[in-house]
Amino acid sequence: MKCQRSAANCRYIEVSVSSSVESFKQKMDFRVPHFVLHDFSDGEESKVIRMILSYARIPYEFKDIDKDDYILEGSGDLIDDYPFYSLPMLEVNERKLGNVPSICRQLGWRYELSGQTAGEDSEVDMIAEKTFEARMRIKNWLDHLEHRENHECDETCDSDGAIAFLESYLLPTIEQILRRNGSSWLISHKMTWCDLLVCCLFNPIIYHCPQLFDRYPNVFLHNKRIAQMEEFTGFLYNVREQRFSPPA
Repeated sequence: MKCQRSAANCRYIEVSVSSSVESFKQKMDFRVPHFVLHDFSDGEESKVIRMILSYARIPYEFKDIDKDDYILEGSGDLIDDYPFYSLPMLEVNERKLGNVPSICRQLGWRYELSGQTAGEDSEVDMIAEKTFEARMRIKNWLDHLEHRENHECDETCDSDGAIAFLESYLLPTIEQILRRNGSSWLISHKMTWCDLLVCCLFNPIIYHCPQLFDRYPNVFLHNKRIAQMEEFTGFLYNVREQRFSPPA
């Protein structure tokens, strides 16, 4: 026996559905940042920054600063133009960054030239800070070696003193790190921005004082490897093996 239900006993539910799209005020920006690098015309102090940008194939604008116009005293606007009164300075989408290690640290993070772990990143910072400190200590001697324009010699241009400082402060440590790591690089098995900073310091010294590095073969080979990379053509001296004939 079949039961039939009257239509009068049926109940209907009416459902209304509406849709909306939520719009976010802040949009994600995936564009390449606009970089403007400020430095003196020789660009020596910003070399490592330019090397990182070249390695990452990132375009940038270079603003040549006239040394005669760059006066630290008597300019109230200078702190606005150059953070901490320092050159080189990098503008990243109009945000101004001073201090070479700080600039390199950000670029390294952006373009995979940082350590792979927090521990490795700390080692990168440690080596970079010591290297930059050494560079500032012997900067006048480096300018003397390279015959920089408007260079004025003083007691810091003494080669014996500069080399003694490097051998007591930095060279043995870098040599030991490279030997212990067992790779071509200072940290792990990939190049980081501290490799480039170390290379920029030692490259002209290897060119002008090659015999010094007979005692630091791993530092020499590390520098040679980077100098021969195609991405860095034109930035560094091409380091070659040198043979010295015994005195007659």
